[in-house]
Amino acid sequence: MRNGVIAAGVLALGLLGSACGEGSKTTPESQGGGGPYAQPSTPAASPTGAATAAPTESPAPTESPAPGAGAGVLNAKKTSLGTILVDGTGRTLYAFEKDKGQGGKSACEGACAKEWPPFTAGGGGASTGSPGASPGGSPGASPGGSPGGTATGAPGASPSAGPGVKSSMLSTTTRADGTKQVVYNGWPLYYYSKDTSPGDTKGQGVTSFGAPWYVVGADTGAPITKH
Repeated sequence: MRNGVIAAGVLALGLLGSACGEGSKTTPESQGGGGPYAQPSTPAASPTGAATAAPTESPAPTESPAPGAGAGVLNAKKTSLGTILVDGTGRTLYAFEKDKGQGGKSACEGACAKEWPPFTAGGGGASTGSPGASPGGSPGASPGGSPGGTATGAPGASPSAGPGVKSSMLSTTTRADGTKQVVYNGWPLYYYSKDTSPGDTKGQGVTSFGAPWYVVGADTGAPITKH
């Protein structure tokens, strides 16, 4: 009987140990992560918006030279052709042989006045040609710059005589558009559209629109015909 009691106790201990072993097992649900039952981690929140690059500032525009810088100002300049008439910025002025004997009136209008813009008093002489040109630049500027447009001199303006220019020879003539073209010793004065810089004399001796064109002597007031 004693042996039966001992056997029953051993069996009871065995059953108790088995039950405890089953209770200590962990399931995938009880583990902190991994396994097929693991919950996916929450992704980090994305930024609310991409950073925007600061716009590049454009450089401030440069101011264009004032139009008509050389208009109405008549100066004398020594050149290889002699002492000739130029405007206030040194641009060469010409006389048109077709104007001879016309009492200071101009025979150059329309297409002629675009190629040979009149030198006007008080601002103008070629200010409506190619935009953006500065004095002494490419054709299309205001007087004092390269000519190439329509005369826009102020009506009633008066020219002024610089050193070496005889004020007694200085006058104006009214053109068809009402502008005042400068006249020297009876010769209306013009620019040449192909003179691109002060000092150019590309129009000297050119025959255009029915007659030749020449620079004008500051001392004599007559066209200089040599080349």
